Amino acid sequence: MGSALKTLFMIVVLLGAAMMVLSEWGEVVVIRPLDRELARETRIWVVDLPDGLYVRASPGKGWAEVVVAAKGVSLRRGGRWMDYRVIEAVGAPERDRVNAAMRAKYGFSDRAIGWARDFDASRPLRLEPIP
Repeated sequence: MGSALKTLFMIVVLLGAAMMVLSEWGEVVVIRPLDRELARETRIWVVDLPDGLYVRASPGKGWAEVVVAAKGVSLRRGGRWMDYRVIEAVGAPERDRVNAAMRAKYGFSDRAIGWARDFDASRPLRLEPIP
C-alpha cells in the first residue's frame, strides 16, 4: 500500500472514530422496538419539545423502519424504561424544528455529524407515552 493510500486510510479511520465519540456526547438514550422479537437496541439522541419527545432517524432502511413498523418503542432514559407510540412528524417544517432543537442541545457534535449525514433528509419521530 502506498504512503498516500495509507495516509488516506488513517484519515478515514480517525474521522470514523471521531464521529463515534461525538455521537456519544450529551444525552444518549437507548431505544428498541416494542416487538421483543425485533428487539435490537440502538443508541440515539433525543430532544424534548413543547409537544413531545422527538428522535431523529436517517432516511431509508434501518432502526427507524423497524420501530415505525412495530408502532412502538421502549426507551431507556435516565436509567428508566418507558414505552411510547411512534408517530412520524411529516414535512419540512417539522424536520427543521427537530433539527434546530438537536443542534441547540448537542451543539458542535450535531454540526460535525451533520457534515457526514444529510439531516435535511432526516425523519423526525415523535414519541407519545403509552399509559
